[in-house]
Amino acid sequence: MDVSIDRYLDDGKSSLVTLVLRSRSTEMHSVLSALDAEQKAAVHKALKTALDDIVAVLQPVAAGMPKT
Repeated sequence: MDVSIDRYLDDGKSSLVTLVLRSRSTEMHSVLSALDAEQKAAVHKALKTALDDIVAVLQPVAAGMPKT
C-alpha cells in the first residue's frame, strides 16, 4: 500500500516530486489499511509538511539548473 503526495517545484510540468509512504510487509500494509479517516488525514498532513521542507531545499537548486 502506498500513501503519496506530489508537488511541482515551479510553475512548469517537468519538476514534479513525489513523497511516498510505502508498506513493505503484510503487517505494515494492515496497519496502513486500518487507519481511520482522521488518522489518514494526519498521515497526509505529516507527508505534506515533510514535502514542504524537502521542496524548500530542492527549489533553489532546481532554479540554478539549466533548462532543457
